Amino acid sequence: MDLKIGSRLKPKLVIPARAQWVVASLLIGFVLFWTAHTYAAENDSVGKAYTTQATEVARRVVLAELVKHPERIHQMSMKCTFQVDKQGRPHNVKVVSSTHNRWAEDTARRALGDAKFPPLPKSLIEQSGSDLANIEYQIDLNEPR
Repeated sequence: MDLKIGSRLKPKLVIPARAQWVVASLLIGFVLFWTAHTYAAENDSVGKAYTTQATEVARRVVLAELVKHPERIHQMSMKCTFQVDKQGRPHNVKVVSSTHNRWAEDTARRALGDAKFPPLPKSLIEQSGSDLANIEYQIDLNEPR
């Protein structure tokens, strides 16, 4: 080996085959994890967007029925739960908080039961493994109408 004066030797990085396999495995694992994480985040945002849509529909239909008889409603808050199937039909509609106003509870239950919600996104059905979405909605009659 001839060395010239003033030249530098550059050390070469030698990675054993086992270390290369470990690095490759970590990279593949990271890519798979990131893909799964991105998919879950997209589905989570789809779920949040659907819940926002469904609760807006619920708010509109319940308020539309309650304001038909303003003399029957006073300041109150009511929590409702229901499920929406893949076609957007409501099921298992319940008022889960006591308002001490039976008429308002029955009106809310009936309005939600008759409402038409947006169909469930396919990605949401695939993620949850169910064709029913659980929705929880709080209506506060002190809110602006």
